[in-house]
Amino acid sequence: MLTDERPLIELATVTDLPLLSESTTAPDPQTVYGAWWARWGPIAPVLIEHGVPAWLVMGYQECCAIMRSEYSFSRDPRNWRWNQENLLPEGAGIRAFSPPEPRAGSYHHDGETRRRLRQALDDAIADLPDAQIKAATRLVCTEAIARFDAPGPVDLIADYATPVSFLATAAMLGIEGDAAMQLMRDSEIIARHQPGGLEARARIGATLMGHVRASRERFGRDLTSSLVRHPNMRSDAEVVDSAAVPLHAASMFLGAWIGRALHLELADAAFRARWSGGRLGLDDALDQVLWRDTPVANSCAPRYAMHDTVLDGNKAVRRGDALVLALSAANHDPAVHSSDPWDEVGNRSHLAWGTGPHTCPAPAQARLVTRTAIDVLLQQVDLTLMVPADQVEWAPTPWVRQPRRLPAEASLPVLHGHQVPILGDNRDTWTTRPAPSSQARPGPAGHPGNLDGTGDQVPWLEDTPPPTPTTPARGSTAPEAETPGVPSWSDLLHRST
Repeated sequence: MLTDERPLIELATVTDLPLLSESTTAPDPQTVYGAWWARWGPIAPVLIEHGVPAWLVMGYQECCAIMRSEYSFSRDPRNWRWNQENLLPEGAGIRAFSPPEPRAGSYHHDGETRRRLRQALDDAIADLPDAQIKAATRLVCTEAIARFDAPGPVDLIADYATPVSFLATAAMLGIEGDAAMQLMRDSEIIARHQPGGLEARARIGATLMGHVRASRERFGRDLTSSLVRHPNMRSDAEVVDSAAVPLHAASMFLGAWIGRALHLELADAAFRARWSGGRLGLDDALDQVLWRDTPVANSCAPRYAMHDTVLDGNKAVRRGDALVLALSAANHDPAVHSSDPWDEVGNRSHLAWGTGPHTCPAPAQARLVTRTAIDVLLQQVDLTLMVPADQVEWAPTPWVRQPRRLPAEASLPVLHGHQVPILGDNRDTWTTRPAPSSQARPGPAGHPGNLDGTGDQVPWLEDTPPPTPTTPARGSTAPEAETPGVPSWSDLLHRST
């Protein structure tokens, strides 16, 4: 505990604190972080929401030190003084992330309990075949694109990034249909820091509990089935809360990663030139997103001080204080960057995945879903941003940095004057769509070719083959689909629960 000549600062004595959401909704978050750093240093007092103060940790080294010290800075919300003394305002959104009683998964635990539960989650994730994840993601992407009213406007957040990220993750858990849609709506309430977060979390728990109990009756190759069979799992509650971890990560992180990558591709000419010009591969471009504008800008998993200490020379952190990790600010810390951007191509030492004992359990799987989602969309659809880049609104949440909406004009290019069919939207019908590439190879009889330009075929997950499609002759007009309209994902997402 090192102090300097500056007077000590405590959360209880500082007034006129800024709201954390100012950093996620500003046109340039780094300007906001920079102003806070100039005033306070790498650790600043902020409000998570009105009436809920916390320390915001913005320095790269400071973030790493705290994330690696679970015995000094706990993830267990029972150690938060605002929970212990019942200081949270009624209806506070932070309750959904930091409840008075911790969940039964590794997310809210430290030490031996965390190690036991985390090992089960790590083993279950490792048991998921990459081909299965990629196939499920492709199928969800194809269905989302089939719901586009193209040519016409589309919201790339509500109509693509959110449903693709969440439903692909739900598929890893073996959850589909209405159950997956309800989970997505409830997770959005929590992710957006909206009222009703505790009720939404209770509904998620009930849905997952039913799924876990059903999983005990069958032998599946999904994440839930692996967790159910794992010897470290001692109760259904532990399985439920362990399964909830990737779902919440999907709603908080994956959708924002996909949405932010699409936003940069459409709105930032320099980024687009480096990507489409071949100077950056897709994986390098996705890493640039994580460095430049980390989707989870401020970690929604605060740490809680286990004893009084002094940080940054004059920040008197008291036992029970909350510390929020500003991952986006830390990734822009000049201490971890060089003056030559080419030195950083391939550098993945950003903190988007965290570090220490609570580091993200599935970075490879998250990258696979995101890469597939971006690749499939850009292969199949031409997109044009419908609003000026500086007029894009940002989601009003203290945690996530992503557009609130990303309105784009979607068109389906006709290559060589003809179209080929792709799988529609689970209505047992086919919808005509353009060939993704002039190099696309045909699939098996009655099936489309590759969706992401890799030459891989789409694995068909249904037992019964789809109807044989009819491809219009060169130069002719594709027939209208003789099916009723299908609601967009945004309609389904915002349907009242």
